[in-house]
Amino acid sequence: MTFRLLREQRVIWRQQQTTGPQPDHRGDENQETTTLVVNFLEFVGSGWRNPGDAMLALAAAARAREQRQAARDALTTASAN
Repeated sequence: MTFRLLREQRVIWRQQQTTGPQPDHRGDENQETTTLVVNFLEFVGSGWRNPGDAMLALAAAARAREQRQAARDALTTASAN
């Protein structure tokens, strides 16, 4: 079996799993495939919903900065030895 044949069989198998049996269009070269693109973006706001959320975000950022600094210090100490 070639990889192309395996890919085609996998596509047909996945289509049957999601939408039921589909007609075999492998021999139809003029058949156009349709791609449906669904997208919808909506702005829902910015910032934090309440002061507690802001506090948690600031605390997490501070912890991340402290961990990065500790890692830098450890590398500096290890290279000095």
